[in-house]
Amino acid sequence: MGNKVAFSVPMQGKKEVLGEGPNFHEAICSMLQTAKVFEDFKKPECGYLAKHMRAYQVPAGSTIYHEGDKGGYFSVLIEGRISVYKEDSDSQVKFLNTIPPGSIFGEISAIDNRPTSASLVAETDVVIVDMSRDSFQQCVNENPTFGVQLLNLVARILCARLRSVSGRLVDYIDVWG
Repeated sequence: MGNKVAFSVPMQGKKEVLGEGPNFHEAICSMLQTAKVFEDFKKPECGYLAKHMRAYQVPAGSTIYHEGDKGGYFSVLIEGRISVYKEDSDSQVKFLNTIPPGSIFGEISAIDNRPTSASLVAETDVVIVDMSRDSFQQCVNENPTFGVQLLNLVARILCARLRSVSGRLVDYIDVWG
C-alpha cells in the first residue's frame, strides 16, 4: 500500500483547452487511437467517441481532480504521468498509484455520478481528453452497440483494478478465529 507522505494536494491547475468540436475531431480521434486502452476500437468508434470529447494540456504539478470533486468526467491520459492520492481515515494523504499514458481514469464518477474518489496530480506536463458524465451517458444511450462496447471496456478495467487491489490487501487481513 502507499506510504504516509507529508504532502498536500496542490490547488487546481489550469487546464488549457487544446481543441474540441468538429474542427478538432480528427485530432482527438488520432489521440484515442494511440491510447492502448482503445486498441480494440476501430477508427469509426474512436471517431464517434471523439465527437463528445475535449483535449486539454495540464502543466506539471497541477491537480486535475481533487478527491470529493463533483462533476464526473471520463478521461484518457494521452501523454505524461499522473499520480493518484487519497486521504486515509486520519486525513493523511497517501500515494496510491501512477496512471500511465494510454489509460482511462474518472470513469467511476462518470458512471455513478458520485464525487471523485481520489486526487489526481499531473507529475509531468500531460495531455488528456475527456468528456462529461452527460456526454458519456449520451454516447451510451444514443448508440447502444457502441455503449455496450464502451461499458464492457470500463467493466474489464474495473475488474482488473479490483483484482489488483484485492491481491495487495490480502496481506493486511487478520483472520479472527
